[in-house]
Amino acid sequence: MDLRKLDIFRHVARLQSFSAAADSLHMAQPAVSIAVRKLEESLGITLLDRSGRRVTLTAEGTAVLERAEVILRETEDLLRTSDAMGQLLQGELNIACPSMLATYYLPDVLAAFLGDHPGLSAAVTQAGTARVEEMLLQDEVEIGVTTVSDASQVQDLELIPMIREEILICVADVHPWATREHIDISELAETPMVVYESGYFIRNTLDRLCSDAGVKPSFRVQTNFLPLIIRMVQQQLGITVGLRMMVEQEPGLVGIPLAGNTGLDMALAKRRGRTISGANQAFLDWAAFKL
Repeated sequence: MDLRKLDIFRHVARLQSFSAAADSLHMAQPAVSIAVRKLEESLGITLLDRSGRRVTLTAEGTAVLERAEVILRETEDLLRTSDAMGQLLQGELNIACPSMLATYYLPDVLAAFLGDHPGLSAAVTQAGTARVEEMLLQDEVEIGVTTVSDASQVQDLELIPMIREEILICVADVHPWATREHIDISELAETPMVVYESGYFIRNTLDRLCSDAGVKPSFRVQTNFLPLIIRMVQQQLGITVGLRMMVEQEPGLVGIPLAGNTGLDMALAKRRGRTISGANQAFLDWAAFKL
């Protein structure tokens, strides 16, 4: 059971509104709606009646909410106890992370974790997912953020799911494609693009999709510097591929889904069987409950 989805459902049920719940949780409203829908799909029941001006609980939703309140209250009690113990921790969290998540997702996560553990500091190393996995397996870093994609690596890494994001074609808001509902990979043939260098999962995904479709985009700029990519797209030097979180936080960008709804599952990882520092283990334990 995904505790985060239960908590989102609880907020929607209490406030009788997806938009009010989104404001309370500091989330985008579509993300709240998707989380509740996925919870309903996993349970096989309808939790909310959406036909009126305010959403209301179904009979099944009322029963689930009662159980959710108990589960979440017990989890929160456990976390309070763990957080109290965390006050005694000293040291530095070290984590390797791809730049897009480090820019748009990790700041809020680190702020919450370090707020719960004032005795800790953090150091973040930016690297593509291929390099992150290499660093983990060679014991260069104890924890990192990678993709849930390579079955051969999963057996060597312990994973804690973090977030699933849609991979989008990202264009300037004045680009001719800005009003499109979706883009087929075949349309990228000879299209000017500004992209990450190889070794980043988003770039590798683009290369694979283009190869499968026999498509050759025109790579105008290849760089690991995310601000440069964003600026070049805003100036219409080319288009790029990115995560929805980037489009939601960068002015002047529009995200268009790729036909086929390409998604990206990210996870925290450590090498299986490795004993890691108290600070890094505290972060993994904390993330398992709160992400």
